[in-house]
Amino acid sequence: MPTSSSPCQKKGHPVPVMFAVTSSWLVPLAVTLYSLCLHSNPRRLYEIQIVHDGLRASEMKELHKAISGHPHISIHFATLPEKLFQSLQNRDCGRFSSLSYVRLLAAGLFPQYDRLLYLDADILLNGDVAELYDTELQGKPIAAVRDCAALQSICTGRLAPHLECLAGTGVTFPLLYCNTGVMVMDLRQMRQKDMENTLFRILRSRPDSFPYGDQDILNIAFHGSIMPLPVEWNYHFQFELHHKGMQALITGTEFEKVQALFNNRSWKLFHLVGDYKPWLPPDMGKTYHRLYLSLWWPAARRTPAFHAELRSLYREFTCPIRSRMHRHQWRLLISSPKVFRKRRIKIKGLQRLLAVFDGSWQ
Repeated sequence: MPTSSSPCQKKGHPVPVMFAVTSSWLVPLAVTLYSLCLHSNPRRLYEIQIVHDGLRASEMKELHKAISGHPHISIHFATLPEKLFQSLQNRDCGRFSSLSYVRLLAAGLFPQYDRLLYLDADILLNGDVAELYDTELQGKPIAAVRDCAALQSICTGRLAPHLECLAGTGVTFPLLYCNTGVMVMDLRQMRQKDMENTLFRILRSRPDSFPYGDQDILNIAFHGSIMPLPVEWNYHFQFELHHKGMQALITGTEFEKVQALFNNRSWKLFHLVGDYKPWLPPDMGKTYHRLYLSLWWPAARRTPAFHAELRSLYREFTCPIRSRMHRHQWRLLISSPKVFRKRRIKIKGLQRLLAVFDGSWQ
């Protein structure tokens, strides 16, 4: 088995990738798996480990369809561990599912691995996760990308409210706070240091939930011991692009290339962070909403799983737009010159909305 000092670069070893989802996240997970397959190396083996809270056989079958045509990739399923269920019983997890806390148990849940990738289900791959898996951890137990809250703090000159909430938890340098939706985890080292008990002790130390659930717990437990990953492996900084003077502030930091990544769409992993998700009813008011739609829906339409669900969502979101556009097109024939121009403008606007769903928005 690979060791901490030898970062799993022996090509004969599988690349294990962990997800934790409820049934409501199966469609986005299928799209994520499909994007993973598209950028995988056929000479490597990938083992997808999906922890769930009671998926039906039909749902598992659909997820298997997402990796069809890629025999070097396999899917395995595990249910929510009893230890976690008992620890979270009668506990308010806030806006997060209890399954998100499975990351705290990864070392014990997968004893067959010395190293593991954890990925959230709201991501799109544009690079091979085997490259991420092979990252040199330099003796650190986990690797992750700093969170957009850290970038926001750099841009504004003051701590983001969430980082201020961690005062007194041991997070003495809050700008090191990481987004744990993408992690490389050295499970062997975590077992050696009995990190599972440390993580659960932090969980139980607070009667109410942490603002960002298990992500806060991981940051508290591993503060100062997280290997920083390149920003392109968890790109989620589009919120901060318009801060005045941002480029000067981030020069010399790992965020320096954020603007170029956005302009060139050159990220290796795009993380759809935030409350808005492109498989939910769209809100076209913000640039990042339109970006999410234009990236996610083209991948979703090509995903060989959950066709009925995806077609239904696509029609639900786009049919009203098409109906309005056709109505304006028909009325052009009987419009006065002034009204004609207004309707042409509206038609072009609706065409741009449809282009967002079809992936041609710029």
